[in-house]
Amino acid sequence: MFGIDPYVFETLWPSLLGIAGMTAAMIWGWFKVKSLIDQDPEQ
Repeated sequence: MFGIDPYVFETLWPSLLGIAGMTAAMIWGWFKVKSLIDQDPEQ
């Protein structure tokens, strides 16, 4: 399968951290927009 040695781990973790950060930001933004939509009733 995939051999995870220290070099591969060292080069992969920044991109994995970036992907996790973008995913967290998108989830946070979705909840923020959803709460704003729920807060403002349609006229």
